[in-house]
Amino acid sequence: MNFEWSYLSSLEGIGGEIKRSPEDFKVEEIAPDGTILELYKTIEKPDSGKKFTHFILQKKDWSTSSALKRIAKALRVGQKRFSYAGTKDKVAITTQAVSVFEVPKEKLTSLALMDLQVNGAWGAKEKIQLGDLIGNRFQILWHGDTEDAEEKAQKIFEGLEGKFPNYFGMQRFGSTRQNTHRIGELLLRRKFQEAAMHFLAEVGSEEHQEAREARSRLLESNDFQAALKEFPKHLRLERTMLAHLIEYPEDYIGAFRKLPRYTLLLFIHAFQSYLFNQCLSERIKDGMIRKEDGEFYCASNPYGFPDVDMPGMDWLCGKLLGYNSSPNQREKEILERHQISLDAFRIEKMPELSSKGTYRPLLVPMKDFEFKNNLFGFSLPAGAYATSALREFMKTS
Repeated sequence: MNFEWSYLSSLEGIGGEIKRSPEDFKVEEIAPDGTILELYKTIEKPDSGKKFTHFILQKKDWSTSSALKRIAKALRVGQKRFSYAGTKDKVAITTQAVSVFEVPKEKLTSLALMDLQVNGAWGAKEKIQLGDLIGNRFQILWHGDTEDAEEKAQKIFEGLEGKFPNYFGMQRFGSTRQNTHRIGELLLRRKFQEAAMHFLAEVGSEEHQEAREARSRLLESNDFQAALKEFPKHLRLERTMLAHLIEYPEDYIGAFRKLPRYTLLLFIHAFQSYLFNQCLSERIKDGMIRKEDGEFYCASNPYGFPDVDMPGMDWLCGKLLGYNSSPNQREKEILERHQISLDAFRIEKMPELSSKGTYRPLLVPMKDFEFKNNLFGFSLPAGAYATSALREFMKTS
């Protein structure tokens, strides 16, 4: 599948690379009230309840889910007690708000775990819900030797008028194998066996040698028992599915249901994201982004970011297609190209994965932009990808 999306800026990029190490990529969550959860800074708030504890998690080179699993183990509680506003990059140093059910704040602030720290905790009545943030502030170190890079980057920013295409970043499609959307497409086509084997055995750009070999052997043998012995321990989700398939060899739906619902939804959302990126890329290539059938403009929140729940005239919102969507001509052509219908998003055999569709701004702002001493700094609305912003400046794959 094609991942080459159109650029909004026609200026030559500065090249280079990012993310050589976690220290190169710093992300600070912006709370709903505009507070920036700054790195290495303790935030204090009065207790407003006892049922939940809210805390600020700072992590380095941990995914959000792995970090919370480690904390849950240290506290001897289930991981399902935790909730958070949004996931954060793994290869980075990040902050984010998290809540946990019925764990005293003193237990959190006294934790001593490698590359994990708690920057403040307080009692609360309600848990943190997914989406309880307005954005993220980034500091990203750029590695390159392009002459006059700062001047060129500033010209690109001015040409973009502070906006960039709201593409989903490559991490949406899988950090290494980049096949998450393909698995989602197969699930939508009700090809459950093929989807399972794609998840388990497709090698792609798998970096771990032992995992590459184990996946390849499973693809040839279809021997789940042997695969469970060979799959590395870090492939926890795959091993969970294999264990089920050993006992129930034809129950691929049941095997998928052994995975967390959040993971399953990622497959479907990744395919929706792929369609969104394709539509947006075509519109940019056509040279104009204007309102098309079924779209609307939304207003800005006080921070200057799009608020899709508030009608206005600031930001044009396009569709993440689902079974409730009314496709316009362009979207119909995209669906026909993939030979898939919107009814596919209503999955009778796995209704928990059905998706009615939603909206997403087509362009979003970069607030407080600067590029000095090879360091990019800017803030983005929740759901926007820093990598999608920087591709306009770097013009590299």
